[in-house]
Amino acid sequence: MHVEFQSIKFKNVLSYGNRMTELDFSSGLNLIKASNGSGKSTILDAINFCLFGKPFRNIKIGQLVNKYNKKGLLVNMKFKIGNDQYEITRGYKPDVFALAKNGNEIENMSSKRLNQEEIEKLLGINERLFKYIVGIAVTNSKPFLTMSIGDKRSLIESIFNIDVLSSMAKEVKKRNSMNESDLRLKLTENNGLQTQVLDNTEYIKKIQKYIEQFDETKKATCAELERTIGQYEEAIEKQKANVAKGNAAIERQTTKSALPSSEEMYKVNTSIGAAEHSKSSIEKNLRDVGTGAFCPLCGAELDSGHAAEHIKELKAELKTLTEKTLPGLIAEQQKLNEQKRVYDEAQSKINLIKQKVVAEQVKLSSNETQLEKLKTQLETEQNKVCDFKTDEYKEKLKELKKRAKELAKNIAEVEHKITIDTKIIDILGDEGLRMFFFKKLLPILNSRINYYLKKFELSATLELDPSMNETIMTGRFEQSYNNFSGGEKARIDMAILLSFFDISKMISNWSCSLLFVDEVMDGGVDNNGIEQFLGTFYSLVTEQDKNIGIYIISHKLSDVQINWTNVIKVEKKSMFSELKVGE
Repeated sequence: MHVEFQSIKFKNVLSYGNRMTELDFSSGLNLIKASNGSGKSTILDAINFCLFGKPFRNIKIGQLVNKYNKKGLLVNMKFKIGNDQYEITRGYKPDVFALAKNGNEIENMSSKRLNQEEIEKLLGINERLFKYIVGIAVTNSKPFLTMSIGDKRSLIESIFNIDVLSSMAKEVKKRNSMNESDLRLKLTENNGLQTQVLDNTEYIKKIQKYIEQFDETKKATCAELERTIGQYEEAIEKQKANVAKGNAAIERQTTKSALPSSEEMYKVNTSIGAAEHSKSSIEKNLRDVGTGAFCPLCGAELDSGHAAEHIKELKAELKTLTEKTLPGLIAEQQKLNEQKRVYDEAQSKINLIKQKVVAEQVKLSSNETQLEKLKTQLETEQNKVCDFKTDEYKEKLKELKKRAKELAKNIAEVEHKITIDTKIIDILGDEGLRMFFFKKLLPILNSRINYYLKKFELSATLELDPSMNETIMTGRFEQSYNNFSGGEKARIDMAILLSFFDISKMISNWSCSLLFVDEVMDGGVDNNGIEQFLGTFYSLVTEQDKNIGIYIISHKLSDVQINWTNVIKVEKKSMFSELKVGE
């Protein structure tokens, strides 16, 4: 990808006022000169703000606004990528952001971060690489060799365009971490499901056992009720038979004897009494007839004949009474008494039988009532249905097992993903593909660094190993970076930065039409070093890449004799700076 920067316009940036300042970028070697504090480096701040939303230098964004106007900062840049023309407009106080392609404004994303990500995708470079490849400012950027191992490696990965491997590794690690978290959740869920499966299985067994016991209990209860009903029915039949027998016995006793009537008993008793009285009267008359002068019967005087006749009659009558009448009446009386005795005896038996019959009837009634209750209880027991059903729980268990099976499948899939991602992480790790590319590409970087060190006439060689440890040799002796003088360090730093610029084209297939070198030669670099730097830059624009525009920002190079393409002078008039090209 090649980015051709065409122009920049800005106002109210640091020392520049409310009038729009415009600079058209051109190829060749260009000088931006001015005294300190006049606003040379502000151009880089404006470019960096327009592209990345931040100042180039380490200042707060609020400090980028002109301190007199205090608002209305606005920057506009135009550039081409291939056949497409782009324009970015960005402002602060108020916030402004617009991106246009071929004259048509592109709709903004939902946040500043997303808008910035889109610009960086479009440019093919982020702010960090911009500061090391496009905007070289040794005084503002930390020298590469003084950076931490991690920062060195990260920067080189970006320049080698293999930082995508680190990004991929981070994404895979992030994904792997999420998968591991997901796995833990799924395993926890699976444990819960397995517990539910076991609990439901045990519960179903308990219900089935209860149902079986319910049926057995019901069967046993019904059998016991039927047995008891049979006993009651048998007892009732016996009691009914006993009542029938009792009633029959009563009937027999009733027909067996009859009670003599009171008239008969009275008549017999009266007749016996009368006969007894007659007997007594006759016996008295007999006594009187034998001793008195007069007849007790007729009142006549008694004589022997008369008395004898009466005695004969009385004795005949007495004999009849004694031998016939009274025995007959007594026999009749005895017969009636016997009949009464037999009747009374029968009545006594009848009463006894009746008592027994009543007792049996009471038992019979009680048993019949109890029998009906038992039959009702039996019917209720026979119709009793177990309230518990296993169908619902079996369906639930089936669903739980189905979920558990699906979850086990998901767990296996996640575990497989984790296994694959773990292998990918190993491949993308420090000892994997990145190390492979480092070993392949570092020799190219080392070669370019040493190429520039030679052009800068520094008698030293520098080698970076895959761990980003440098080895600097001067002849046969190894030397530390900090042992070099300021000018020598500047040569080493510039050699590394220019190598980054070359590598981005050679390896990353990324290039742009712009290179800013901000005050690199204004401090710590001797005249010989300045000539070497300028000679190298001049050869870059005349021999290696005639389409590139190098802008040297300096306040010391006014008297250097070189064929500048453009000399851009920054003048500060009153409170505000102005650009003048070609004067």
